[in-house]
Amino acid sequence: MSELSSKADQLKRQADLLGLTREAVFTDEQAKEVLQGKITDGYLVKVKIDLDSLNGMVLILVSSIRKHIMELYAVVGTSPTFRRIRTFADHVQISTDLGDIGKTGGYDPAISENIGRAVHRAFTKEKLEELLPLWQKKDPSHITEILENPLLLATKGRNIKLQAEVDKISTAKFRYENPMKGVILPIPKPEDEASTAQDASVPSISTEPVKGEASALERQISQFRTAFPKELNMKTVISPINGVEFDNLMEGMEILFRVPTETPEGLTNAQILGLIDEEGKIKKEPVVGKFLGIASNKTEYHIFAEGPNQYLFHSIEEHPVKVAIPKPASIAGTGNKTGAAQTQKKKGGNAQQQDTKSSGANLFMLMGAFITIVLIGVLIFVMVIL
Repeated sequence: MSELSSKADQLKRQADLLGLTREAVFTDEQAKEVLQGKITDGYLVKVKIDLDSLNGMVLILVSSIRKHIMELYAVVGTSPTFRRIRTFADHVQISTDLGDIGKTGGYDPAISENIGRAVHRAFTKEKLEELLPLWQKKDPSHITEILENPLLLATKGRNIKLQAEVDKISTAKFRYENPMKGVILPIPKPEDEASTAQDASVPSISTEPVKGEASALERQISQFRTAFPKELNMKTVISPINGVEFDNLMEGMEILFRVPTETPEGLTNAQILGLIDEEGKIKKEPVVGKFLGIASNKTEYHIFAEGPNQYLFHSIEEHPVKVAIPKPASIAGTGNKTGAAQTQKKKGGNAQQQDTKSSGANLFMLMGAFITIVLIGVLIFVMVIL
């Protein structure tokens, strides 16, 4: 039974590796050659980051045949384990160390996410085509100069030091045997792959800086990001009836956001904001942010607000909308105050009526006394005459 079980495991492993290899090549023949060791289908780029008071690693798995990123891991934080990791170390050992850091919570998911997204934007297909011939010669020299500015912009950092190495590798074996599996998720490719954002954030030797509205929008956005160490992508809560229009929003006004939990980034943000309970359920209540301002051009409206713990909330709308705000504290309390006021008015009215009745009774008594005195005077006068 043990032999049969062992053979079954081997067959399953080979089938899994074949399936993973097919994602990095164009043909089944290429996949077989990769598994036989005749050709290598990928590179693993290992980048060590020293950023202000933070340290970290970025691992970028690249298909050398399809010329695109297969998986990208960014793990940045304050764990002392980062200091002993070296870029020239074996990738299995590096991945094991990063997995241990993930288990102990020694990294910052939000900053790691921002760094991963910046690296995705920097390593475009065109850029990879320039770099792959260099990596074939084991030359990683251009990696640091390509990543330095995008990472500073993504993290609002001041001082950064990068070290990079490149290893030839089987992409399938890396993915199949990855010690980080189930502990640290790969950073997904950003959905907002607009060329304007890419050109504004990624320096290139062969292209000119972006001109016109795109760079103006980027400058507006950077002004909001300056004062905040972390940025979370959110969705604006829209209220067509009771919401506040863009023109009527004032700085400091509380507005509502939701976390887009359908993406790995959103789930990470929900965890950061404490929206996931012990059972793994996500709270549905919106999150309150204090409105800071809007950066816009003709097609995009970037809404910024200050969230809890100095997180910068950032949502994007394609056109002006009415933004939802928190409901007033208590309508019932207002009703009670109104009822009390009405009761007070009734009491005041009754008092006025009572005062009026009292004044009338006093006047009637005075008139009676006056008539009585007159009658007594007349009787005395008549008796004297008689």
